[in-house]
Amino acid sequence: MTHKNNILLLVGLLAIYIALKYIPYGDTILYPINLIVTFLHEFGHSFFAVITGWRVISIEINANGSGLATTAGGIYSIILMGGYIGSAIFGNILLYTSIRWSDELSKNIIYLLWWLMIGCAIFFYSDLISLILLLLIWASLIYLAKRFTYNKIFLWFLWLASLVHIIFDFRIGPSSDLAKFSQIFIIIPEFVFMYLWLFIVIWLVFYNLRMIFRKDI
Repeated sequence: MTHKNNILLLVGLLAIYIALKYIPYGDTILYPINLIVTFLHEFGHSFFAVITGWRVISIEINANGSGLATTAGGIYSIILMGGYIGSAIFGNILLYTSIRWSDELSKNIIYLLWWLMIGCAIFFYSDLISLILLLLIWASLIYLAKRFTYNKIFLWFLWLASLVHIIFDFRIGPSSDLAKFSQIFIIIPEFVFMYLWLFIVIWLVFYNLRMIFRKDI
């Protein structure tokens, strides 16, 4: 598939995702995707907790699409950023590998994702609901990888969903990561961090797209 076709397909998938956000029962169709995006967000918190030298206690995924990562120690400000920035990084990795790699390798990315989810469900168990939801998503990903011919399209759709989720999530109230982050740096208004995080996410997207679609490769 040419770069032009890839770009047109990405634009089309974005239009489909946004349309599903607003049409009746669209959220029901997007429900499994939204749970995976929530997992990526909470895994981002957990990943940044680990790289700052501490550990993850539990990862919780709720039936309403929310989530919670409980960690011990670490650099709190970096862990808070990990939800937004981490999910943006993971989403862009999914896009890059799905476009630059072969179809078979793209399928392996899905396998890696469900192994990651089942590992978190077992080792960072929080409650029965989270375990059941992660197992259901895990089973769905297995079926998808084995039955769905166009695994790349699914990974592209997941990338778009993770980015749109980041933008929409900025509207959440005092319990959001952004509000908690601004409480650490009291003298700096919350909107400054909002635009700073958004700038980082946008920069990651454009840098990734530039690497993907550069003409010299």
